Amino acid sequence: MIKWTAVFNRLMKLMDIPGDSYFSGSRFNNTIQEFDPNLSSYSDYIAERNAQGKSTTRRYFFKDILMDLDEGTRVRAVSAILDQLEPVSGCIQEVSEIRKLLGGGTLAPTARIPAAAWNADRLNEYLGQIDGAIAGGDYERAVALAYTCLEGFLGAFVRAKVKKEAYPTEIIALSKDVKDHLKQALEDYPDEVLNGITQAAYAVDKSRNRFSEAHFANEAGSWLATYTRDLVNTQIRLLLHFM
Repeated sequence: MIKWTAVFNRLMKLMDIPGDSYFSGSRFNNTIQEFDPNLSSYSDYIAERNAQGKSTTRRYFFKDILMDLDEGTRVRAVSAILDQLEPVSGCIQEVSEIRKLLGGGTLAPTARIPAAAWNADRLNEYLGQIDGAIAGGDYERAVALAYTCLEGFLGAFVRAKVKKEAYPTEIIALSKDVKDHLKQALEDYPDEVLNGITQAAYAVDKSRNRFSEAHFANEAGSWLATYTRDLVNTQIRLLLHFM
């Protein structure tokens, strides 16, 4: 899992430096509002904390705001702050280290995970991990996480919906079982949409294998990892409707 205490401590150190890297309360609040539109304005938020008897020291309320976000949103919010800090002289090395921390660790699902454990929140947790790997420039790991995420979900779906003596464990075979089940259950559903389930599995499988066989340049690795992430997100969100 991401070591959030370490991430925050390093991030706060940069946001405390006077000059272009300094994050005032209002600058931090405005940045987070892009990801959490329900967050009060800076002045209102400080007034709320005063009324609740909470500290208005930047370190404390910055951390409270961040940790109130779900992990996927938190990763994206921190990445946005890092994007502002990276061009500042003297910050690039520390920003790189924080990005690596964002990409660290995972609770990867397997094809045997119980179907009941899969929902939109669980998917968001994995998307956050994938985003962290992409933000850290570890594109091969991002694709591997996307593969494991899709394989785990397809396995859970098949076990929840298809009754058979033996279940496949490989992503392509799992996707075919899912598509066959939905074609029987949803006769009026467009074949093109259902065919996309197996096509996505092939694409994710091929992407993972290509990363294992070749070294992509940063630009190619970035777009492939991002595309794979979005592909997994789209397919799982579709299939969650039928779990």
